[in-house]
Amino acid sequence: MVMKYVPDQFLAAFFDNFSPVILAHEDAFPSVVRSAMLQVVFDRANLSLPSVSDAEVYVWLTSRLPPLLVQLSPGQVASYFGILAGRSCNIEKQGVLNLNMTISTLSTDTQQKVYDQILQTLRGPTPLRCYGDSYNTSFYGFLEQSFMGFQFPNLTAFLSLMPPDRMHLIINSIPPSELGDYLRRPNVVDNNAQLCMLLNSYSQTPQFLETESLPDAVRRSILPCVWPVALNSTQTSEVDAWFDRRLKNYLPFLTKSLISPSVINSTSCLAFQKLVSVLGVYNYTTADFVRGDVYNAIRTYLYVGSTSNPKCYFPSNPQLNSTAWFAQYIGSFVSFLTRDDLSTFGSESVIQVFTVNLQNIALFNTSVLPANLTNYYTTLLYQQDSNFNPLLLPILFRCVAPGPAFTQLSPSDSLIVLQNLTVLCTNLDPQVTAALAGTFGQNIDSTVISALGSQSTGMSLNQINSIKPQDLINSISTLSTVTGWSEGQAKAIIQSLLSSGVIQINSSSSLISLGTLIIGVPSRVFSSISGNQLISASQTPSLVANLLSGPQIIQQVFVSQIISVNTSNVQVIQNVPDDLATEIPRSLLVDFSSSNDVITKLNKKKWKRQQAELFFESLATESASAQLGGPNNLSSSVLQGFTCTGVRKIGNGQVKNLIKACRRSGSRKVNLVESQLTCMYTYIKDDAASFNLYPPDVLLYYDYSLVPQGSCRAYFTELGNADFSVFSAALSYKRTALFENAKSCLGITNTSLTEDEISVLGNMCCILDASYILNSDSSILEKLKACPSLTSAQAAAVQARMTNGNTRSGAPSVWTEQTLKDLGMLSLYMSSTFYDYFNTKTKNNYLRYFLGVLKENNVDSQKIGELKSAIRMSIPDESKRSTATDCTLGFITRVTIVNLTFPLNYDISQFTSCLNSTIVKDNLDALVSQVQEQNYTTIVLSKLRQAYNASGIIPEDQVQILGAMSRSATMADINMWSIIQIDTLSSLMDPSNGPWDPVLAKAIISKYLSVKGNSLGSVALNAIGGPNLCALDVVVIRNISVGSIKNADALDISSCTTEKKQELFALAYKAFIPVTRSISISASTYQLLQSYLPGADLAFIQNLVSSNISMDLPTFTGLLQSVIQNLTVSDIKGLLGTNLPVLKLYENVTVVQTWIRSQLQSDLNTLGVGLTGGKASPTNTTITPTVTNSSTTTSGSSSTTSSTTSGTASTTTSGTASTTTSGTTSTTKSTTGSSTTTGNAPPVRGAGFSFFALLVLLITSQYVVM
Repeated sequence: MVMKYVPDQFLAAFFDNFSPVILAHEDAFPSVVRSAMLQVVFDRANLSLPSVSDAEVYVWLTSRLPPLLVQLSPGQVASYFGILAGRSCNIEKQGVLNLNMTISTLSTDTQQKVYDQILQTLRGPTPLRCYGDSYNTSFYGFLEQSFMGFQFPNLTAFLSLMPPDRMHLIINSIPPSELGDYLRRPNVVDNNAQLCMLLNSYSQTPQFLETESLPDAVRRSILPCVWPVALNSTQTSEVDAWFDRRLKNYLPFLTKSLISPSVINSTSCLAFQKLVSVLGVYNYTTADFVRGDVYNAIRTYLYVGSTSNPKCYFPSNPQLNSTAWFAQYIGSFVSFLTRDDLSTFGSESVIQVFTVNLQNIALFNTSVLPANLTNYYTTLLYQQDSNFNPLLLPILFRCVAPGPAFTQLSPSDSLIVLQNLTVLCTNLDPQVTAALAGTFGQNIDSTVISALGSQSTGMSLNQINSIKPQDLINSISTLSTVTGWSEGQAKAIIQSLLSSGVIQINSSSSLISLGTLIIGVPSRVFSSISGNQLISASQTPSLVANLLSGPQIIQQVFVSQIISVNTSNVQVIQNVPDDLATEIPRSLLVDFSSSNDVITKLNKKKWKRQQAELFFESLATESASAQLGGPNNLSSSVLQGFTCTGVRKIGNGQVKNLIKACRRSGSRKVNLVESQLTCMYTYIKDDAASFNLYPPDVLLYYDYSLVPQGSCRAYFTELGNADFSVFSAALSYKRTALFENAKSCLGITNTSLTEDEISVLGNMCCILDASYILNSDSSILEKLKACPSLTSAQAAAVQARMTNGNTRSGAPSVWTEQTLKDLGMLSLYMSSTFYDYFNTKTKNNYLRYFLGVLKENNVDSQKIGELKSAIRMSIPDESKRSTATDCTLGFITRVTIVNLTFPLNYDISQFTSCLNSTIVKDNLDALVSQVQEQNYTTIVLSKLRQAYNASGIIPEDQVQILGAMSRSATMADINMWSIIQIDTLSSLMDPSNGPWDPVLAKAIISKYLSVKGNSLGSVALNAIGGPNLCALDVVVIRNISVGSIKNADALDISSCTTEKKQELFALAYKAFIPVTRSISISASTYQLLQSYLPGADLAFIQNLVSSNISMDLPTFTGLLQSVIQNLTVSDIKGLLGTNLPVLKLYENVTVVQTWIRSQLQSDLNTLGVGLTGGKASPTNTTITPTVTNSSTTTSGSSSTTSSTTSGTASTTTSGTASTTTSGTTSTTKSTTGSSTTTGNAPPVRGAGFSFFALLVLLITSQYVVM
């Protein structure tokens, strides 16, 4: 109110007096009073008018207004700045200074208003009017003077003050230190994008980053702004400056987004190198990303595909031509590298250039990498430099280095390498083992053997023979634990030890100490050890396991010696180890008791079918199987002994349970043959709807007409699991019928099978012809993979299907090694034209892999040879190779031979030229293992003859290891072979190596028998087998002892001549039927004789009629035709027993047809099995003498026998004619060398017709005529 009394013209004077008085005593006046007085000035002094000079305003600002500004209210700030508007810069500055002096009294609102007014003043209407155009003045300093103690503008406001056209100049007016001061202000960075704009415009950003220390939050915001600049640096010095100095304190704030592929992909090569290096030692503790994220970015950055040049490698650019590519661009992140990734980083031909760089190799030495990557890298390395020293490789890489690379090592280097390889490496390439062993030459002692350790198998036969026996015995603890010895190597070691006398193998402890070397112990050594010692040794499981990996001959002799301790059948199964029970003679496996202990022991052991058949009945009864917990607890080994003979006395319900128990798969599958399956069907034929309870193989013989139509799909689904290869030639016609029925059931009307139909058919696909393979869904190939074999037409169809591209593998242009792997066993059937689609490297790699698969599956050497031949023919320029006699591919050594693909790269000419006889002699075991093709094995055998030309004798230690190669031998080879020991004969005759030509087999066996003391004992008979036995002269067969036959396996004599069959049957008869035996033949006796029945006479077979033995049809059809033709319908019924219905299946077999045609149809009808084709019954009954049971052979004695009804009188004369009459007369002329007698006596040999025999024949013939 007082101010009303002060006229406007006296206001200035008033405040000139008033203001100095209250200065420093402002608090004496209430703020309301001061505010009111200040408002009077604003309202009445007109200081904002342009007419008021700056000088006048200046007086007001400096003298009159300051006391009134204390505790300035927010509402008066605008009026105050209205006075300053448009005034000189000094006036503006003084006005802000006045407020700054009272800032401590100003409220927050007031200060904000002041800040806003300062901003408004700076913005214009003429922006930065007081800053001017002098950019030598720091804009930041200017703002400090403008805002003084008031709030400083945040980044957004800071930049908004700059006119866009002057922004760059204004920003760069700020020294780095002042920019640092600004950014160190609290909360000044409010917009990261604006910060980036500031730094991107600031020319001194690098210096600023190096010199200014900023808060973490600001550095975190700055890093994304400058990160792209650092990544795009293209000069080494600049890159180093960014990462080593400028960003040193910023890198801890890296984020996952900053190292993401989208950011990293544009990085320069040099910057990327630095980034990889920096992140390799980065502290990830607080980061939001991990090393794996970094590798993902690296992988994306380096990706160029498999055909382009690797990124950042330019041979002509000094900065980017380093081959240390892995070290520079992957660095410590190599631990994340995979084989697939590496293949996308560039073409193989360029990548392999990097592999030999020692920096890269050192990098790989720091990480454990996937095996396939290690393999691939090492392969590339040796493609680049085949002579690269393996000592320079990381230890694990040495495990997969090629063998030839190690041949350059000195013996001392080899010892160093072996220290690691023998500990760290598994499944070392045989070439590596051979190369390392080879570096020691013939200077191998116990120290070297200790170093070789498990790799001692790399030694050649020549090297082994050169080792001193004392060194061998000193190393026995090492050698005895080595796995993978060839028989030749083990035999060489054992022979050296035995011949030197440094070891005696005569006890269980000495045998056990041999470990894996036991496979080289000759059978004669086992024969000299007491059975009790062997029983003791057999308690050691490892000894038995090692025995099983050796030749069968030593297993047989081992078991034979054990049996000699006690021949009681119960004691035999007690003493013989379970896994060696297959070597127990059949004659000892009959007449077992039904005690629980016996049953349990029998059920635990491994058996051959011919053994299990003999005691099957003892375990198959309901009471016996109950002791084991029921039929399902019978072992598969026992169940394979199922026969109609064995179950003839067992109730049908139990038999069905036994059949159900045979429904097993996988490793437990019960392997059944056709005669067993047809027998089983006779028991379950009335149970047509329960086919899912029985073994699928039984369904092959089902009467399909009995299967309910509504269940036919289920039937064929089950049948699809059957093995269609079990059909014999006699019943092979059923395959066609089965498929016809399947087509009817599934509605198949053409050759284009659907995936569903193929799924149902399952293994039946194995019998389909080529048209189905070509036209059906591609899933049919999956089924064909499981087939045991394919016909040539099927194989051609598979190949055509593949090459047409109509499979899951696609067109040939996209095929890879995996394509071959996916084929499974189908690869065995492909021709060379199929393999033309793959390059040589792929074929080599695949063959190395597939040969391992074939070995695991025990595929025979013939198929392996055919595969190698097909692949070799597909190798480019194979047909154009030089036929010169000079070796151009390199001389063959042991290291060459043990290459898994050998001799793939050698054509026949080069193989001949590059292989010398000394190498063959010293490495025969390896050559036998690797060479399967006959034209190649023939060359090996030829070279072997050359090696021993001087002596003319190839020693037994070489002959014993010929294996399948022996089947390529000629008589010239055999004439040089030394065949003295049973071990040699056994190895030569091993059936797993294929069949022998009868002439050569005879020569081999004869050579063995020519040695004094050698004979065809049971071990020899088992070794040569039935087919080879048939190759011998009958006089040799006659010299076989009864005991030998008794203890031998069941021999297959079906290929023998009639005379030899009869001789062998006569021997077997004496072996298994004591003279005191009754006429009735027991089931076990019949089974012991069964394989010899092809030589049985009519009388013996007729005795079987009443013996209730249920003869199977293969045995029946194998009888002498003359015997079959003299059997009556009634005989057949009694003989076949339970198997009688199966006769219908065999009615098209020649001997059965002949027999049927000789019988009255009315008699055939009494069998009730549907046989047709017999003779019509005579319309008039005429009693006339008939001649039956006639047979003619070729010897000097005869026998006449008549089989008639009961009450028959019989007269038998050994060595002469034998005549039996009963209402009719029967005459049988026999010239077999042994006469046939009635009753159950064995055949008796005769030297020729005696006078008495002639007389009897004369009388008999006269009687018939009368």
